[in-house]
Amino acid sequence: MDKYIGKKLDGRFEIQKLIGSGGMANVYRARDRLDDNGTIVAVKILKREYAENEEFLRRFRNESLAIAQLFHPNIVKIIDVGFRNNSDTQYIAMEYIEGITLKKYMEIEKVLDWQTASYFMLQILRAIGHAHSKGIFHRDIKPQNIMVLEDANIKVMDFGIAKFAKDEGLTTTAQAIGSVHYISPEQARGGETDERSDIYSAGVVFYEMLTGIKPFDNENPISVALMHMQAKAKRPSDVNPKVPEGLENIIMKAIEKDPDRRYASAEEMIADIEKFKLNPGRGSGYSKEEKGNIMEKDKQTNDINSTRSFKSLESDKSSDSLYSDAPAEMPYSYSDTPVVEEEYVEKRSLFIPMLSGIVIVVIIIATIFLAGLLLNYFGGESDFKEFTVNNFVGQEYENAKKLYSKYLVFEVKDTVYSQMPVNTILEQDLEPNSVVKPGHKIHVVLSKGPKMIDVPALDNGFTESQAKAILEEKKFSSQVKLVYSDTVQEGYVIKTEPAANTACKEGSTVLIYISRGKMTTQVKLPDINGKKEAEAKKMLEDLDLVVKTATRNSEMPEGTVVGMDFSPNTVVETGTQITVFVSTGLPAVSTQEITINFPQDAYGTFAFKVFVDGTLNSEHRDVDAKYTSSKNIAISASGAKKEITIYLVNQGNNKEFEIGRYQFSFDESRTRQTISEDINKAFKEVDGIKANQQKESPSPSPSPSPSPSPSPSPSPSPSAAPEDSEPENQEPSDGSEEDAGNDGEQ
Repeated sequence: MDKYIGKKLDGRFEIQKLIGSGGMANVYRARDRLDDNGTIVAVKILKREYAENEEFLRRFRNESLAIAQLFHPNIVKIIDVGFRNNSDTQYIAMEYIEGITLKKYMEIEKVLDWQTASYFMLQILRAIGHAHSKGIFHRDIKPQNIMVLEDANIKVMDFGIAKFAKDEGLTTTAQAIGSVHYISPEQARGGETDERSDIYSAGVVFYEMLTGIKPFDNENPISVALMHMQAKAKRPSDVNPKVPEGLENIIMKAIEKDPDRRYASAEEMIADIEKFKLNPGRGSGYSKEEKGNIMEKDKQTNDINSTRSFKSLESDKSSDSLYSDAPAEMPYSYSDTPVVEEEYVEKRSLFIPMLSGIVIVVIIIATIFLAGLLLNYFGGESDFKEFTVNNFVGQEYENAKKLYSKYLVFEVKDTVYSQMPVNTILEQDLEPNSVVKPGHKIHVVLSKGPKMIDVPALDNGFTESQAKAILEEKKFSSQVKLVYSDTVQEGYVIKTEPAANTACKEGSTVLIYISRGKMTTQVKLPDINGKKEAEAKKMLEDLDLVVKTATRNSEMPEGTVVGMDFSPNTVVETGTQITVFVSTGLPAVSTQEITINFPQDAYGTFAFKVFVDGTLNSEHRDVDAKYTSSKNIAISASGAKKEITIYLVNQGNNKEFEIGRYQFSFDESRTRQTISEDINKAFKEVDGIKANQQKESPSPSPSPSPSPSPSPSPSPSPSAAPEDSEPENQEPSDGSEEDAGNDGEQ
C-alpha cells in the first residue's frame, strides 16, 4: 500500500488516494483539514530521488514559491508548499480541478467553431498575460496543460515548471514529443525565450482549435522542431474555409518565426480578438447571408446556458488523471450549445437577470452561513485548549498573522535578504505539528526581498574563467553561451545578459556570451560533373560557397559542367571560392608527346605511324638510327580516353610492327596510360637490329619482300608482317656479318 495514503502532511492535508504520476512527482487527492468544509485539494509529492537532492530542492522550492504568488481565475492556484530540511516529503498543494484537458476536448469536438475557440483563447491569454506581468513565463503552453472546467472556463497549469524541468534535464521523451508541436522557433533552436514564446505556442493552440490539425506535424519530433524553425504554416482557411479572415490574421501574426513580428504581449493579442468580435464579418470573407446566420446564432445563445454540459459523465466521472502527464480519460456528452464569451452575447433575455438574482441570493445565504461558522469557531469565549502549529514558511506574514492571531502571537525576530518576496516568512521558531496553548508566541524571520547588485562590466578583455570568478565574487551564478564573433578573440567575453551595470537580484544568473572566434563551418564538395550550370551553381551556393564559372572546350553538350578546381568530396570552409568549368560544346584539341627510345643496336632508317582510335593521325618518316637514339612524337587530338597505336616501319624493307598501345585523354585531365609496349621486339621484328659487329657496314639494299603489309584496320591489333615474308636472323658460316634484313629471306 502507498505509504502516504491516510497520512496527514503538516497536520493539514490528509492524503486520500493516488490520482496521477508524473516525471518528478506523484499526485494525490487530499482533504484540507484546516478548512472546516474539508476542501478537496491536489497534493503533488516529489519522488524520493529528487526530494533527497539539496540543490534540486532549493531551486524547485524557489520556483514553486514564486509561482504560488500567481492569483488569477484562469490559473490553477497553488495553496501551499511544504519543503522542510531532513524530510523525504516535499510537496505542493494546489487547487483540485474537475474537468478535462483541452486536448481531450479537441479530440472529441475535432474542430471548434470560432466563437468557442475565441472564448477559450481569451482566457488562456489572460492567464499567461498575468504570469508575464509577474515575470513568469510558461514555456510549455499546449492543450495537455490547459483544463476545461465544468462551466467551460479555462485553467492553465504548470507555470514555470517547463523551464525548471529543462534546466534540470528532467524533460522526458514523452513530454518532449508532446510539447514539440507547440514550441516556438527560438525554443526549438535552444535560444533565449520570453513572453513572445508563450504567444507563439498559444497561436499554435488557436490554430489547432479552429482547424483540427497542428500547423506542423510529423512522427519524428526532430522534423517537427525543424518545421517550426524553417517551414511556413498553411493559412488556417486553407485547412478550414470557415475560419474568418480576421482570426486567421491574428493567428498568423502570433506564429511568426521572428519574435519581433509577433504580438509583443498577451494584451495586444487579446485586444485584436476583442476588436474582431465587435465586427466578425469585417474582412472575414463571409457573405451577407453567412454573416446574418452568425449573428442570429449569437442571439440564440443569449437565452441558453453558454457552457457545455458535463453532467452526463458516465458513472466513473473522475478527474483522477488530470494531474498526471497523460490527459484524463473522461467520457461525457455535450449539448448542441456553442461556448461563447459572456461579454459577446447581447443581454436581451430575462433569463440572465433572473439567473443572476438567484445566484446573488444563494451567495448571500452562503455568506451568512459561513460567517456564523467563523464566528462560532473564532469568536467569543472558547474552550479551545490546544493548537497544532502550522508550517508558515513561505506564507505572507500579514495573512498568516491575520488568520492565526487567535492562537498565536506573531513577533518578527529578524529580516534578511532572500529570493522570496518582501514579508514572506522564511523561518519560525516553533516546529510544525508541535502543540501549544493559544496565545503562545512565535518568532519569525521575514524576507526583505532579494538584494540588488549591479552586474559588472566583463566585455573589456576578460576570459571565461575570469568572468565566472568575478560573478561568483559578486554573488551571481553564471551560465555560458558560446557564439561566433568576427570581432572578439576566441575565449573572451562578448557581452552579458543582463547587460553591464544592470541592477539584479543577488544570486540571479548572468548569461555570459563567450566568443568562439570567426565562424568556419566545413562542407564537403558534391560531384557536379555532368550537371547543368544552374543546378551545379545552386548546389554549391546552398553550401555557402562562392561560385565562379569559366568555359572549357569539351565534347559534352554546351552548358554542361565538366569539372571544377577542386575534386569532389574535398572538405573546404564555407565562403571558399569554387571555379566551375562549363562546356562550350566544342571538342577540346590538345597535344601530347610520347618518346620512343631506340634499342642500343638499332640500325636503319625508320618511319612511325600513329593511329587514334584506329584512324591514322600522323606519320613521321626518315628517322635514321645512325644519327639519333630516340624519337619524340607529338599527337594532337580531342576528347577523353582515346586509344593510341604506334607502328614502327623499316623503310629499308617496308616491314612494320606494333610498338605499343596507349590510352590518352586530350581534355583538361590530360591523363595517359600504357596498355602494352615492347620497343625492342618491334625493332627486331622489322630487322632493325644490327647483328654482331656489323655496325660499320653500309646499309644494305632492301631485299625483295612481299608487298607491304596493309595499314591497320580501324581497330588495329598486334600483328607482324606476314609469316611467309618474315626473315630469320642467322649468322653466316664464315663468321662475316651480313645485314639482318637479308638473312633467311625466302
